[in-house]
Amino acid sequence: MVERIVIVGAGFCGTLLATLLLRSARHRPLDVVLIGRDAAVGRGVAYAQRDVDYLLNVPAGRLSADPADPLQFLRFAQDRAPAADAEDFLPRSWYGDYIEAGLRTALRGAPSAARFSIRQASATALRRLPADAGGRRAFEVTLAGGGETVGADAVVLALGNPPPASLPAAQALAGSGLYCADPWQLPARFTAARSLLIVGNGLTMADVALRLSADPRRTPVLHTLSRRGLLPQLQTEFRAGKIPEGAAVLEEAVSIRRLFAASRGLARRVELEGGDWREVVTFVRHAAPALWPRLSDAEKRRFLRHVQCHWDTHRHRMPPSLSARLTELRRAGTLEINAGRLLSLTPEHGRVRVCWRPRGGDAALDWLVDGVINATGSDYALEHSTDPLVEGLLAAGMISADALKLGVRTDPEHALIGADGRSQPDLYYVGPQLRASFWEATAVTELRDHVRALARHLLGTSSAAGGA
Repeated sequence: MVERIVIVGAGFCGTLLATLLLRSARHRPLDVVLIGRDAAVGRGVAYAQRDVDYLLNVPAGRLSADPADPLQFLRFAQDRAPAADAEDFLPRSWYGDYIEAGLRTALRGAPSAARFSIRQASATALRRLPADAGGRRAFEVTLAGGGETVGADAVVLALGNPPPASLPAAQALAGSGLYCADPWQLPARFTAARSLLIVGNGLTMADVALRLSADPRRTPVLHTLSRRGLLPQLQTEFRAGKIPEGAAVLEEAVSIRRLFAASRGLARRVELEGGDWREVVTFVRHAAPALWPRLSDAEKRRFLRHVQCHWDTHRHRMPPSLSARLTELRRAGTLEINAGRLLSLTPEHGRVRVCWRPRGGDAALDWLVDGVINATGSDYALEHSTDPLVEGLLAAGMISADALKLGVRTDPEHALIGADGRSQPDLYYVGPQLRASFWEATAVTELRDHVRALARHLLGTSSAAGGA
């Protein structure tokens, strides 16, 4: 009997999972179906082809999809850029090419008993079928555009990052064309604007600023606004090494206050010895999957309220060239970084009146801009999702959110946990919403390990084949 595994989502996680399943299938009858909205696979929002060469935020030497071959992506990139080295920040679209090439290679080497197909569509519904005579319960996945269904013995949701949360103040701009909810789909009129507001000061804001300043003759004045006005820190050529005393120091940190103090202490010690504080951030990042579950919900909320903004700016850093570009724009007066609270957005004669209060101030200020862009980052609260698949699964009690609304609840095998608190047989999730359980689950390093663990579980093996 052929076992069919349906993967919903053809971005990094979904494509890498399909690749590993095909490489590890050996002579086992296996049918892998990859469902994705776009014709290209392995890309998602992060690695899509765009009209601007957005750069990866991590050097090429740290991005291999195969932990056993750390320079695999670098070698792939050197086929088109022979001079590239391990510390270069390369175009994101190249990484999508790399993941897609890995799937093609896996297909060529797959055993004859393995089958693979891609369905370019959106999955809109999922239901569990009654148990068969052998007691096995399978699934039926419904696709958009005609109600076609795909049967499955097991389903993996690899849905990627959700869109940003809606800005409450933006309701006043509904239907006006003055508000852009998707920072990756900027209206043409925004590129010719005189001034714009970007809500958010993270890496997405930096990418939007890069896009809008691509033509120096038509760069609008860009006002940014976030609660604290913190920008991502700069990437450097640090070498992440072992911190001998680190494990013991973090083990004693039973609260966010102590963890924060311990991390700062380690950073000072490393820098006094000639190192880089980024070594400590990397160390804590790798320890996060063990640290996060150890914290109570109250301590996690304390982290989210007081520390997350600082963690994010030190953890998710900018390539030097992007940082230099932002500095140029600020010196030229075309980029203004602001900290404060957005109070209201009001349409006014084809423009937008922005009312906001600076952080630490009492008096409200305002700008008159040509448009507003939401660059606040992904909203992981499941109840805010507008994806019909997620909405249906929630309504059916087949998935559930964690108490802090960071993502989906899963068990140690990546099976989704339903509203009744029980693991859903043969229904899995892999992707950034694993941060509910592990916190650090957004970068290639963490996600590739989760994908490999899930591939091993699905195939019932102790290892998944290397390579991407």
